[in-house]
Amino acid sequence: MNTRRTTLRSLLAGISLGWPLLRTAVAANQDAARSLLLEDEPAAKAIGYVAAAAKVNTAVSPTYRRGQSCTTCVFVERSTAKQRGCTLVPGRLVMAAGWCKLWKLTGSP
Repeated sequence: MNTRRTTLRSLLAGISLGWPLLRTAVAANQDAARSLLLEDEPAAKAIGYVAAAAKVNTAVSPTYRRGQSCTTCVFVERSTAKQRGCTLVPGRLVMAAGWCKLWKLTGSP
């Protein structure tokens, strides 16, 4: 009986130590499965996505204002990564420095 308790205790200790590593590996695998949205793709064109907000053509996108980017958009995942998920293009990544015509400030009504 004592051997079984030691084994169970070891198992639980191993799980508690291995769990953070497993979560990190799963998150990295999910990001690897999502591909970066390119400006010339139909989904990007539909929302007016530009990978670098500084290069937005204001004649084509008059709603753009300096300082707007995917980093501050409500539709983009909160993260410190340069490429982040966006709910407007599920399963894809956008550049944090990018912008699209559907941009909406995080926290705005």
